[in-house]
Amino acid sequence: MRLLFAIALLILALLLAAFLLLVRPAWSATRCLTYQEKTLGRLQTLCADGTRAVSTYHKTLERWETTITESPKKTCTGRLNSRTKQVEVRCR
Repeated sequence: MRLLFAIALLILALLLAAFLLLVRPAWSATRCLTYQEKTLGRLQTLCADGTRAVSTYHKTLERWETTITESPKKTCTGRLNSRTKQVEVRCR
């Protein structure tokens, strides 16, 4: 079970990194760092331009939920669709 959880964390981190690269203009190179906050039970991705993504696992719904705060003040919420295995993102 822990191995599946670790694999899911890795896949989610890769999906977040890919998403953050896609939302950036092609000409800008943004450096991002993803790390696990074990005490809070979440993954956090921080980028040099101020973009931040926080992912937490919802045990009842059995899925990852991700909130992406894009610099300067655009907020996006994403989640991994367990049926399609794709990240669904909604921005406000």
